[in-house]
Amino acid sequence: MQPLTFITGNKGKAEQVSWLLHVPLTHKKIDLPEIQSLDLATIVAWKAKEAYQHVQSPVLVEDTSLCFGALGKLPGPLIKWFLAELGTNGLCRLLDSYPDRSAEATVMFGLYDGQALHTFRGSQKGSIALAPRGQNGFGWDSIFIPSGSEKTWAELTIEEQKEASMRKAALEKLRVHLKSL
Repeated sequence: MQPLTFITGNKGKAEQVSWLLHVPLTHKKIDLPEIQSLDLATIVAWKAKEAYQHVQSPVLVEDTSLCFGALGKLPGPLIKWFLAELGTNGLCRLLDSYPDRSAEATVMFGLYDGQALHTFRGSQKGSIALAPRGQNGFGWDSIFIPSGSEKTWAELTIEEQKEASMRKAALEKLRVHLKSL
């Protein structure tokens, strides 16, 4: 397989993927238009094929979803836009009138070589904090409390983050796939 290029505008994600995947990886920021869907697989497939058109070599893309139990599939893959509009405080307040603060965080990676698309999914159940907490991480890490913890992802150390990482599970599947090539 040719060298793999991870397409993301988020430097924090690129760093995390690099230390979790343990394979040579180039990072490239490409401002791709984003389709809107509540289906993470649809978004990842479109994103991978679009990224390949720019790079013309194997690409790895990623998208995330954060579903609040009280809100069904929302915010889901639209979390980026909910976060941009409401901020982490507003996301917490969305659930203030609901007794259910459960959530599920999901990540999906798409590997596309111009012919075949392979996807790799990882998820973590948890809950949404009453208010943002912690300084580590990025995005909505300060509001998501993984199951079995009382800390948000942003309060966890890097070692604790590695253990609770949804990316770790997805990237392990990707690593196994890459070894089989």
